[in-house]
Amino acid sequence: MVFDVTPSTHLMMKNTLDFFRFFSLLLSISISAWLNASGAQPAAASHISQPPKVLAVETFNLTQGMEVGLEIEAQSPGASWARKGAEASALLISVDGVYNQDLLLWAGEEVFHYRVMLGHLPGGKHVVSVALNTARSAAGAQRAEVKSLRPLLFATGQRTSAADEEQLALAHSPVLYARANTIDRFTDIPLLMYYEILREAGADLTVRYTVIFTNEDGGTQTAALMARWGRATDIEWVYQIRMRNQKIIEETYQGVEHETKFFTGPRTGGSHPLLAVASDNNNFSDLACSAVRFAPLPVRARLETATRESVMDMYPPTYRAMTEELLREKRISDAPADINTIADPREYLYIEAVSEQEGAALAFDVRLKGQSKVFASDMGEPRLRIDRSGYFRTAVRLPRNVSPSAVETITARCHASQKPAGERRCTHLKVIRVLVLDPNYVPRPLPLHTQPESSLAPGETKIFRLDQPTP
Repeated sequence: MVFDVTPSTHLMMKNTLDFFRFFSLLLSISISAWLNASGAQPAAASHISQPPKVLAVETFNLTQGMEVGLEIEAQSPGASWARKGAEASALLISVDGVYNQDLLLWAGEEVFHYRVMLGHLPGGKHVVSVALNTARSAAGAQRAEVKSLRPLLFATGQRTSAADEEQLALAHSPVLYARANTIDRFTDIPLLMYYEILREAGADLTVRYTVIFTNEDGGTQTAALMARWGRATDIEWVYQIRMRNQKIIEETYQGVEHETKFFTGPRTGGSHPLLAVASDNNNFSDLACSAVRFAPLPVRARLETATRESVMDMYPPTYRAMTEELLREKRISDAPADINTIADPREYLYIEAVSEQEGAALAFDVRLKGQSKVFASDMGEPRLRIDRSGYFRTAVRLPRNVSPSAVETITARCHASQKPAGERRCTHLKVIRVLVLDPNYVPRPLPLHTQPESSLAPGETKIFRLDQPTP
């Protein structure tokens, strides 16, 4: 399958996309400026014609000021993220009568535990309430049931380095204004936020926050996402702080066009930075805002020897939400015919590997037992190969209903890339894991025969074999 865009068409598409990104950002900045000038507070409740129906209330007392999260056990009867017009119910979360954030019940009818960050609250009595926001809910999802509310109190306890790091990370986790053109469209929502603790040379310590969105409306096409990243979610770093001697010396965020910028924006709930999703490929601005905001409770991720996609493996519902959004947007087909359509993600083999690319790119072929046909990750298209170094994941589509045990070999191919380089090689190549998604979207590893690292020149290949399961 070959995907071709002429230079003139590509330029026209890029100019159009840039215009809409600029217009969206300009509109958000204008709204932000008006709100700041008027003293108004952006809140989903501001244009609800009638008071939202309160579904649950929880009162708690704090002996001291601390960071507080909230676990909400809830469901949205009749809703499905895959069904247009019935995607999800929306909840409005308030603390002490003040708007805090919105929450979309993207898990639909499933009773699901959602976790959000309320921010730093002072000592004393507090009341958190959760209401049904009918104005923000889909027309076919006007019901929600809250089974329980559980405040999560992150008080400073025993002084340990791990506890201090968690406190630090929770105290600075970003709050995200929804992208203006996603509100009421149930697209590109933040499913999960995670943070990494990165230790640099000397005494510097960096805390980096990353968000997993259900998909991206702009940027990399769906088939390319699967080939180059092994998923159709959008994973973007949002914000990071760098510390020295327990003091923040630098704050940066990922701006539009992936530009790293210094954060100078407002904060809420203590030290939580406010950032807005400002482009269709989910980059950010510290100038803009919108009527809806989200604050997922971040989780710790240790990715020194793993991919960002491995965080999804720990939270399998992210695969289901990813797939359901693709289904609703008609990006899944039994016979994918273009760069923006794929097969059901449960029909793919996921390969996690590590390599250092020097002016080279990698692709993988999968061969099934008793078949001569080869299934390729790049589908014969050079730009779908992987030219970045480090840990990465790719996905290879297999025939429908094929058993994972039918996979016989995985062959890595090294190719010269378009990047300028002296010696071109794929070095320190090693396949780490091979996965499939079961019918419930849970990742299942396949037994992989352990092999040492390899180094390939362009044109060379390396075969990896799966271990045969014990009878």
